[in-house]
Amino acid sequence: EEEEEEEEAPTLVEMQPSDGKYRNKQRCLMIASRGVTSRYRHLLEDLRTLVPHHKKDSKLDVKHGDNGGVGRAVNEIANIKSCNTVVFLECRKRGQDAYLWMGYTSTAAATNPGVNSNGGPSAKFHVSNVHTMDELRMTGNCMKGSRPILTFDDSFDSLDHLKMLKLMFVDVFGTPRGHPKSKPFVDRVMGFYYVDGKIWLRNYQILEEQAANAKEAAEKKQGGLNTQLVEIGPRFVLDPIRIFGGSFGGPTLYQNKNFVSPNVKRAERKRGKGKMYEDRKRAQESRKIRNENIVVPADPLDSVFR
Repeated sequence: EEEEEEEEAPTLVEMQPSDGKYRNKQRCLMIASRGVTSRYRHLLEDLRTLVPHHKKDSKLDVKHGDNGGVGRAVNEIANIKSCNTVVFLECRKRGQDAYLWMGYTSTAAATNPGVNSNGGPSAKFHVSNVHTMDELRMTGNCMKGSRPILTFDDSFDSLDHLKMLKLMFVDVFGTPRGHPKSKPFVDRVMGFYYVDGKIWLRNYQILEEQAANAKEAAEKKQGGLNTQLVEIGPRFVLDPIRIFGGSFGGPTLYQNKNFVSPNVKRAERKRGKGKMYEDRKRAQESRKIRNENIVVPADPLDSVFR
């Protein structure tokens, strides 16, 4: 029995020191559709700042029914630019609703066995509670192009669809080691938290307390000084809608049954306002009928003081 337990014990993998070469060649295409508002345009620029291995292109002006739709156009641009992953931001209803597409392209199939030959899987999110860096004006700051530490809560290791999204987030937001535009420093943390069925994203600076005198310098050597996290921004919330087996389509691997479309929410609010109007009109009619039915008895003393 002891020999079987020893055989089942996992073997530790020794980490090789970095030689400084760019081996994990990841490229992410970050593009938006025509008609995005200024808030979401600034959000996409903030994401490009956080992802030094991104590739960008002009706004995409393609309708969903034109020769394969948006998915085919985005995949063609990604293949031209040799991008492994893609982040596509689109707005609907005149900028009221924002949707974020994230997935793998056919280029990633050569290096990643889990990716389909035609691209995929891909995920569609609804974006809400968006706050950009300029809007927040947080005190946190970090070096542009530095590599982040990606942190995930326990839900990303227990739920199946979150396991897939975790791998996707690592490939998109994780800066490859040795990238020409990256800096060999780790001074920020990106957090992914699953709360209320939604994914909350935060970006923090790793702030180490500096020693002001010799005493604090001695404490720092012993690990006495504190290390704090200061938020940088941006912050936003992703509500998973559906995960597809292909790139921008294909068989459905996961569907969020608790997701309610913003159109349905707006229709319910308008329906509630319409009900309030109907109740008010009904009250006015009942008051009018009640006033007509009221009969005041004649007062015999009315003619006395004329």
